[in-house]
Amino acid sequence: MNYEDHSKVLELLRQSQDADSDNRERARENWLFLNKTNGQWEPHWWDASDGKPRYSFDMCNPIVDQIAGEMEKSEFSIRVLPKGGDASKDTAKIYDGMIRDIETNSNASEIYNAAGRLMISTGIDGWRIVQKYIDDNSFDQELVIQKVSNFIDRVWFDANSEEQDKSDAEFCFVLQAISVDEYKENWPEGSGQSISEDRHNSAYYQKPEHIVVGEFMYAKYIPRTIIMMSNGQVYEDNEEFRQVEDELASAGVVEVNRRVRKDRKICIRKMDGDGWLEKPKDTVFSYIPVVPTFGNYTIFENKQIYWGVVEKLIDTQRVLNYSMSRQIEEGALAPRAKYWMTKEQAKGFGRSLSTLNTNSDPVQFYNNDTEVPGPPMQQGGAQVNAGLKVITDTMRELVNQQSGFYAANMGEGMNAQSGAAISALQERGDTGNIRYFRSQKVAIRHTARILIDALPKVFDGEREVRLMNEDGSMEISSINRPVVDQQSGDVIALNDLSRGSYDVTCSTGPSFASRREQTVSSIIDMAQLYPQIIERNADILLSNIDAPGMDQLAERERLKLFGQMQIPESQMTEEEKQKHKQIMQMQQSPPTDPAAMKMAEAEQMKAEADMQNAHIKGMQVQSNAALQEQKNQLELQKLQQDAALQRQKLEQGDMQNMLTANQRSEQFRLEIKKQQQDLILSMREQQRKSDESVANIKLQNAKIIEILSNLTGVGQQIAPPQSQLPPPSSPSPSPIDVANMIAMEDDIDD
Repeated sequence: MNYEDHSKVLELLRQSQDADSDNRERARENWLFLNKTNGQWEPHWWDASDGKPRYSFDMCNPIVDQIAGEMEKSEFSIRVLPKGGDASKDTAKIYDGMIRDIETNSNASEIYNAAGRLMISTGIDGWRIVQKYIDDNSFDQELVIQKVSNFIDRVWFDANSEEQDKSDAEFCFVLQAISVDEYKENWPEGSGQSISEDRHNSAYYQKPEHIVVGEFMYAKYIPRTIIMMSNGQVYEDNEEFRQVEDELASAGVVEVNRRVRKDRKICIRKMDGDGWLEKPKDTVFSYIPVVPTFGNYTIFENKQIYWGVVEKLIDTQRVLNYSMSRQIEEGALAPRAKYWMTKEQAKGFGRSLSTLNTNSDPVQFYNNDTEVPGPPMQQGGAQVNAGLKVITDTMRELVNQQSGFYAANMGEGMNAQSGAAISALQERGDTGNIRYFRSQKVAIRHTARILIDALPKVFDGEREVRLMNEDGSMEISSINRPVVDQQSGDVIALNDLSRGSYDVTCSTGPSFASRREQTVSSIIDMAQLYPQIIERNADILLSNIDAPGMDQLAERERLKLFGQMQIPESQMTEEEKQKHKQIMQMQQSPPTDPAAMKMAEAEQMKAEADMQNAHIKGMQVQSNAALQEQKNQLELQKLQQDAALQRQKLEQGDMQNMLTANQRSEQFRLEIKKQQQDLILSMREQQRKSDESVANIKLQNAKIIEILSNLTGVGQQIAPPQSQLPPPSSPSPSPIDVANMIAMEDDIDD
């Protein structure tokens, strides 16, 4: 195809629009049905009911909200896997982190959710990937995921492509409506003629003047000759290969086979309805960088078909609106119920009868009329067509059946069913709508494929990149950094993204926060059967609890487990692996150099001093908590004693008993005071011991510094022997705690 000919390219657009025009028209109708004021009425009946009730009792938007809400609560996880060549797990992990970082910077979750909602309701939507500079003062580029507004009218794919993600499309058109002033500023020589959007009718008319321009994306193929050599290596037939061809031949490496392959590259060119606006531009993409998401996608009779959940509900919803509006009309126009009586019956009671509907009199009198025996009778009132009610109830049931949703999915009728029945109905509803999740997975997976293909071309030099982990944490990694191979002496690129091929999977499940909560719950449940699980995995449990300070507690527990050698090497961090390696080396070959031994001893003393400090701080925290608990208990006992004395005073009413009670209270107060003083003395003794421990630690640190300053030329660090420090002292309160206890003693005296 000659993509230079503007008229032929316009013909391609027309063919794409003709092939998909009916699908797009239904998608527009579905959107207007959900969002336009009178969208849920047929135009004929809306006009014919002018002056009468024309109400919409929307049951479709809640169904869309339910499916889209479930999709938004789920997490679509991308996983990059090594496929072939020089692919590695480490590079796959870097791809994972880079893709998550691109999604985070692009706010991709919001773009995916918005496109998913439109796919559910209309059957089609999507997004695109663009390449741009990081900022105005940089030559570094990045990839960004962007939303495509009004995807239904603006994006048209190659009509011959059949893959659901359009990965096999040879071209694509992305149209955009811009203001006249912007058009003239960017292309002053342009014709100003718009490109057709293939929309015959408009639902809205008060719109700004605009010109529709388009981006034409198409695939260009570049031939390359590749050669298979006798040593199994594959080379490209270029100048570099020809320079080493003789050397290979002298080594006995000769050509076995050759073939021509074509590299695919996507080019973009802007156009309007009359001609080209810009020159073609090469991109870093091999796939069309526009990703559609289709609902219920299928091909039948060589025709691509897709639709959303609303498509099958339109007729039912319109009948429901009509029948309920007619019920309201009949009820509103029917005469009100009235009491029928003769003048003889009403004589003398006109005032009370005129307020019959407002007064609260327990009886109503009337005159007996022999010609009309009996009291007055109420007759009349609204008589709604029973057939309309049957139609209304039937339409409500049909909406649920056609959408695959049941009352349990919408949170209705829970009290009338067992938990098992509710779960079964919810599962049926979820199973019936899982196809929309599957469509979203197809689109997100293809997005990752496009990114993996383009990232090595964008990040083609040595560079520091940010990686986003699954839990939201970040780390920095170097890519394409040249290093020297110690064995061969060759310079290779570390974390070279261009080496090897990779595949992508996309899975859906609960969000990461929900999975953390599930992890905590599962560990606690397992601990009821195996209590030692929490002791051996306390760091994992604490790290999954979303509360302030839990990360610090988890770090301390992990340090203790690492010191006890209870963390498998496969689960260690890089820093832990290095420390573990040093310990193992030291155990295998203990140092004989006196200087090294002194260095090791100094390092061990310093490490154990740090551990002693951490232990003392931890014991102080525990002591503070124990003291606070004891204080609370004492206050509670005091309140209980006061209440008991007061009750005794009220019951006996005897001054002597009150005096006795006061004496007992005074005796009890003195006993509490004595206990408190003993406790304070004990705490001060503990504080003294703690101060001595801290002083000893400082002395040890001073000795360590002196030893380290005297050591020179010491080799690599090695793991130390066991410490000779005394065991940690018993818990001791801090000076602040002692002050609090003294203040509490003064309160008791008062």
